[in-house]
Amino acid sequence: MAFSVPASSSGALLSDFDGVYAELLRLLVRRTGSLDDARDLLHDTWLRLAEEAAPPPAEPLRSPGAYLSTMAQNLALDQLRRDRRRSAHLADAAAQTLAAPRHAPDVADAVMYRQAIDHVARCLDSLPRRCRDIFLAYRLDGERQADIAARLGLSLNTVERDLMQANAVIEDALHRWRGEVPPGPARRGGRRRGLATLLGCAGLLTMAGMLSMRFIRERSEPILWQVSLSTRRGLRSGQDLPDGSRIELDAVSAAEVRYRAHGRAVELLRGAAFFAVVRDAARPFTVAAGPVTATVLGTRFGVERGMDGAVLVQVESGRVRVSRGAGEAVELGAGQSLRVEPGRPWPAPRADAAPALWRQGELAFEDRPLGEVLERLERYAAFPLSADARAAALPVSGRWRIARAADWIAALPRSLPVRVERDAEGGMRVTAR
Repeated sequence: MAFSVPASSSGALLSDFDGVYAELLRLLVRRTGSLDDARDLLHDTWLRLAEEAAPPPAEPLRSPGAYLSTMAQNLALDQLRRDRRRSAHLADAAAQTLAAPRHAPDVADAVMYRQAIDHVARCLDSLPRRCRDIFLAYRLDGERQADIAARLGLSLNTVERDLMQANAVIEDALHRWRGEVPPGPARRGGRRRGLATLLGCAGLLTMAGMLSMRFIRERSEPILWQVSLSTRRGLRSGQDLPDGSRIELDAVSAAEVRYRAHGRAVELLRGAAFFAVVRDAARPFTVAAGPVTATVLGTRFGVERGMDGAVLVQVESGRVRVSRGAGEAVELGAGQSLRVEPGRPWPAPRADAAPALWRQGELAFEDRPLGEVLERLERYAAFPLSADARAAALPVSGRWRIARAADWIAALPRSLPVRVERDAEGGMRVTAR
């Protein structure tokens, strides 16, 4: 999104935009039947005006409001046509992938560890079903041992014993894969450390042992449908999913979506996304953002990855289970959020009445470093935003419209001990006084 607008007819319409915003929003809600879609269309309307420098008109527009209304409705019609084409394409793609042979992963990436994974998978298959399910729930899903015991009606000692049995089986399998003789029971006193070392050497586990376990669970489940999504600076995008769910991507964001028979998985690679998930108890919906995983059955929630590695989860409706690694987890309800920062203790949930404000063209921060705020705003700016080290560390709180962010930055010297300067390329730099 460009913050500076050329002095043209677009600039005149922009000056009237805020005055008719509420009226245009009501009109588009009636046309689209969705408040979120209406806000997105108004956002696109603002972008058209801000980014296209039309020549000055011969005479002023007689009715700017009517002009903006026509422009917004034309965008709504274009969006409806695109949605129809996308729905038809998704239906064809889903039919083709369901009829296609089993998806095979990239051999170049998987060949080194396929033999080890097969060893481990065969050994897990040989375990009693309860022992295998407990191991996968703990190592892959990050469920706490106490929660597993309560869910299955078992004692905590029984869960610990099943985990020790599964660990021993995997350790023996990896020793055999490496051509070594598995150690006897008397040599397994340092089991936890030895198992972690073996798995690390085999390249099977990353992020505290979760990657290879995911391979093992998914090796017999072909991908039925997948898509890669990404957005550029200043642009947002939405994608309907085959089950009726929907994902919305913020600017400068990317995600991978994969649907299998028993699960729906999204990996948020960067940026922010909002999910409207259709309930399906047989296929949980998971969103992985680095070491943090959000798991739901059906709900509306947002996930955002920060430049500093932090992950923010915000719930609009329903419930979301957030986990990190193998032992930390918390369940969020509607109106709650959780910010997980690397290297810091597990935080407590906080009240959050307005999740994923970027969908409404707004951002909000509470006691966040100015440098982080500028990095977030730069996803929309048509020019660079930066700050020196002292200014970047200053805490900032507030809520404002993204379209007015340049004005907010320019006004920073009124509330903070900083200067704001323009560089030769039109960028804005904030320096401490």
